[in-house]
Amino acid sequence: MNKADNSEKLVETILANVEVMRKNAEEMRIWKNLPIAKETFELIKQVGDDEGPLGRAMGCEMVVDRLSEYDAPRFTLEMLRYELEQLQMSEEKSENLTEEDVIDHIAELERFIDIENVSYEDCREQSHRTLKFDPIERTPLWEEINQEVEAETDALLGDEPRGMGFCFGYWSTKRGVLAKRGIVWRDPHQMNPGVMFD
Repeated sequence: MNKADNSEKLVETILANVEVMRKNAEEMRIWKNLPIAKETFELIKQVGDDEGPLGRAMGCEMVVDRLSEYDAPRFTLEMLRYELEQLQMSEEKSENLTEEDVIDHIAELERFIDIENVSYEDCREQSHRTLKFDPIERTPLWEEINQEVEAETDALLGDEPRGMGFCFGYWSTKRGVLAKRGIVWRDPHQMNPGVMFD
């Protein structure tokens, strides 16, 4: 197989993975996207020069758009930094994806994980998050265990309908899974008692 054929196959696989990630998000199983994103990121880095740096950057952006970035901020940052590097190398420009946008996104996630220097309140304000969240969600531990916790939570919930009111059962189940690991987590409803959730 020549380089062009290999690159074409890689692009086909990347696009197929992005489609799977889209479907996972629609089914409210976005947690399933992280391992796919990691695999896809490695494929993007292997894409040949026929796609060019802009093509690789656009591939990264498609993947990042389908991630729950605050559940995997350190991995998302790795992708965004690569994406920025590719944009800076590219002679082509895109109206939809600018270096400035990626730089801003990187800065937002860097503040989110900078527990030592950025207070919880400053983090919320700077990331434009109106709802409060449990501060444990900023820690490396959260990112390390979240995938496993989400998989266990999803298995416990089974085929429970994921419509109105699902969030309460989901949060309760997730709290139980975390509690088994000795982690006390306050869900969005507990953190925002005056907010109506469905």
